[in-house]
Amino acid sequence: MTLSFYYDFTIYSVLISALWIFRDITLVLWTQTMKKRVTKSKYINYLLITGIMLLTWSILSVFLPEVRISNYTESEFSTYNTIIFLYDLIPIILGVFLGVTLSLYFYRIYYQHNRKAFLGPGLFLLGYIIYLFFMIISYSILIFDSTLFDATYEAYLIGNILTSCLPVVGFSFIFLYSIYINSDFLIMFCGLFFAYLMISLIYSINITIFYFNR
Repeated sequence: MTLSFYYDFTIYSVLISALWIFRDITLVLWTQTMKKRVTKSKYINYLLITGIMLLTWSILSVFLPEVRISNYTESEFSTYNTIIFLYDLIPIILGVFLGVTLSLYFYRIYYQHNRKAFLGPGLFLLGYIIYLFFMIISYSILIFDSTLFDATYEAYLIGNILTSCLPVVGFSFIFLYSIYINSDFLIMFCGLFFAYLMISLIYSINITIFYFNR
């Protein structure tokens, strides 16, 4: 079996992991604070559950090993791609949950007074759903027909960037609105989550530029 698991901790990876853990803690702290202030607490409870799920994944992901493969058979390559797919799929699904709970909260609490408040959560949720379907289709092609994936790899790189843009745009509005309503923990969470999305987008852009300039 040429599939191997290993850990590759660096100062950068540890700091980034700690930052994302802190990000999710701020969401949990914000929901705990808001439960005492708002009457429609069930929507806060949905966000609290989502925050706990995000925090759990952020902690677990620190201990997930990296995967590499060499001199592989077709079945081993499929296993490798499946593992990578699951690693990528879980945070995207959690992003969809976050989009749903944020949309419910902003719609019920702010929509009647300011309809623009729903713009950010709506775009973020739509963007993450599109991104989820794009990744499922892409990885399905990779797992079941790697030759087709290789032939359309340029399209995959461009599509990955395009589908990553809408969640970034949507969450930028959420971040700005969190500043407008002046909620400290929500501002910290939105700022860090926006940074997370931007880092992912920049990473995808850099990979694409490197591929086309090689």
